Amino acid sequence: MHPVLEVHDLSVVFETFEGRYSALNSIDVTINESEVMGLVGESGCGKSTLALAVMGLLPRPHAKVPSGSITFRGKNLLSYTEKEMEQVRGTDISMIFQEPLTSLDPLFTIGDQLSETIQIKLQRAGGNAGWNSGKVKAEVVNWMKRVGLADPESAIERYPHEFSGGMRQRVMIAMALAAEPQLMLADEPTSALDVTTQVQILRLVKSLVSQVRASVLFISHDLAVVAQIADRVAVMYAGIIVEEASVNEIFENPLHPYTQALLSSFPKEKSIKKSRLEIIRGSVPNLTHIPPGCPFHPRCQLMKEGCSMARPELREISPGHKIACDRP
Repeated sequence: MHPVLEVHDLSVVFETFEGRYSALNSIDVTINESEVMGLVGESGCGKSTLALAVMGLLPRPHAKVPSGSITFRGKNLLSYTEKEMEQVRGTDISMIFQEPLTSLDPLFTIGDQLSETIQIKLQRAGGNAGWNSGKVKAEVVNWMKRVGLADPESAIERYPHEFSGGMRQRVMIAMALAAEPQLMLADEPTSALDVTTQVQILRLVKSLVSQVRASVLFISHDLAVVAQIADRVAVMYAGIIVEEASVNEIFENPLHPYTQALLSSFPKEKSIKKSRLEIIRGSVPNLTHIPPGCPFHPRCQLMKEGCSMARPELREISPGHKIACDRP
């Protein structure tokens, strides 16, 4: 398999009134062609920061990248100018945000906004397209059909506020995939939806991603959601990757104490009425004061004296299974 995205030794720090904190600390992530990589972890662990770094949307000048590289198709995106990133963003790399209402322009119809993506795709292919082009409009209507919107001819004339949350998310999926990107980033795209709509959206994303052969970084705090869509899973805690493996391996043979604790905190179908849910003691560390050594050690039930001395490196202990722990 050929890698589409390679993040190597990436660190991101923020300068705030409360001090300097490390949002990402020497992150390594690789996503291969047509692969869905799930990225899971508690809120504030750095998942969204990684997506924003890849998209070149980190809030400057407060965010700085002291080290690392983000290689997309063999080129380091960190060396790109803003103008060069604009050529990549939304075309070669697209993104679905958590709340589509904040990403869609309320002053333009859905058709106007989706047509812009279609026009860019046609222009890159050497076409000459405007909104009045029958080819563009037909393609917009086609994408409305593909994401399951009823009466697509009417839908393209409506504004974002006229759609429900699930319908707006379908529009965002269409906009993200209509340009046929090589890489799509999905940042908690189902967290604001009810369970039934979540399942529909996940099935839709999986189907369309397969059709356009895009690679995906799917970000979520919900392991159950990731299990339905990902091929591989990376577990993040306090700005570092603590475990990475295939989705089956993560659920059947979790090795890092944090991954085990996350899975234990989910209800089991057979025992949901018989026992209380387990909890992870303590709380996520303040990123301005990350504890020395393994950042999870203050909450870890397997903690030994050495765990607070040096941070363990992410290492491969079996084919495709990596872990950052000295006591797996």
